[in-house]
Amino acid sequence: MEPEQAVVRHQAEATVLEILKSENYLGAGTVLPGHFLAVIPVTEKSYRRAVLPPFLDGLNSLKSVAETLQTSNDILQDIQHVDQLIKASVKSLTEAENASNVQVRALSSNLEERFGMIKSLDDEMKSLEAQEQGLKEHLSGLQVQESLARQQLQEAQQAVNNANDALHRAMAAKQAAEEEQKLGIGLIFIPIVGPIMGGITISKANEAIDNAEKMEFEAILDFNHHSRSVSRYEDERQSYSNEIHSTKQKIWAKTREIQNIQQNLNREGSLQQKLTNFIIPLRKCTTLLSTLAGKTIVGNMLMELSGTLVQLLPIMNEIVETVRPLVENSTDYQLLISARLTNIIHKLKEANRRVKEAVACKQ
Repeated sequence: MEPEQAVVRHQAEATVLEILKSENYLGAGTVLPGHFLAVIPVTEKSYRRAVLPPFLDGLNSLKSVAETLQTSNDILQDIQHVDQLIKASVKSLTEAENASNVQVRALSSNLEERFGMIKSLDDEMKSLEAQEQGLKEHLSGLQVQESLARQQLQEAQQAVNNANDALHRAMAAKQAAEEEQKLGIGLIFIPIVGPIMGGITISKANEAIDNAEKMEFEAILDFNHHSRSVSRYEDERQSYSNEIHSTKQKIWAKTREIQNIQQNLNREGSLQQKLTNFIIPLRKCTTLLSTLAGKTIVGNMLMELSGTLVQLLPIMNEIVETVRPLVENSTDYQLLISARLTNIIHKLKEANRRVKEAVACKQ
């Protein structure tokens, strides 16, 4: 790389860095290792501010070349001035090209980083989805166990009710036996046997009460056991439901994050392609003009100038086509550049006609 081109490139990179700092992409004290734009976001605003000003300066110089050739009374006398204008155009257009290359490198780095981020997030999301599936399977098993526990609880409740009914019947039987004993039922015909039979009836009633109370106690214990089981399953089910909900939220967040990164990736990928397309004819233009700059030998200059203008016109048309997508979202720039390029192409055609006339006169 020529020393002068290296200086221009350095200036272009410094300009882009200052623009990005001014737009709060970088803090004032940020230190960036290696390629300083490796992790800097590139937006339409940032590349327009970095690329279009030197590009427009280059167009202005090129326009001046065309106007000088158009209006000159003696092109040979003005050839050194034309040469200076060509050099100025080359310098500005080279700065625009270098600024574009800086942006393209930044975009390449960003795209690589974003692909890595998407891969990492996708792996995390797959892990979360597997975790969610495991939680759902465990929850399904818990629901089956809870359903069984509720059925057992219902049966235990019925056992408590049955035991309670049996106790009430036993107590009612005892009360009836005690009433019969008080009334002396069965003592009229058999005085001795009557009281004995009454005592036996009360004793059996007490035994029935004891059995009923024991059965009720055991039924209540069993009911409480199943009730605790149901409560435990309810708590576990709720816990797993909450965890599943939380996992779903994480999956949703990862999905949104991937979508946002994908949107940026698509935007930056499109921008990178636009800039790359723009750089190709821009480089053709600077290369072509560079071969002409500095050649002030009058004898050859007119011939080379004529040949250069002939080659430059289709390149300018390429630039028109490739710069348009870069400014399609900026009405001011779109109108400015479109009008300026159209005007320059028209002037270059006229300048080429004048140069051909001068060449013909020399011959």
